[in-house]
Amino acid sequence: MSKWLLSASALVVLSGALGCTPPKVVTQITSARDQMKFLVVQGNSQQVVKCQVAADGALSACKPMQLVLQDEE
Repeated sequence: MSKWLLSASALVVLSGALGCTPPKVVTQITSARDQMKFLVVQGNSQQVVKCQVAADGALSACKPMQLVLQDEE
C-alpha cells in the first residue's frame, strides 16, 4: 500500500474519530450536451449537483438539484 493511500485512509479515520464531518465523495458522473451531473455522497446523505460545462471544459453555475422520489403503486 502506498504511503499516500495510507495517510489518506488515516485522515478519514481520524476525522471520523474527532467528530469532523465525513468527506464528500463523488461516486458517479453523467454528462449530456453542456451539462454535467455528479452524485455526491457524504456520510449517509446523497446529493446530485448539476453544473454547466463551457467549451473549454470549465464547470460553472454548479447547484444542488431538488429530487422528489415517488413510490410505485
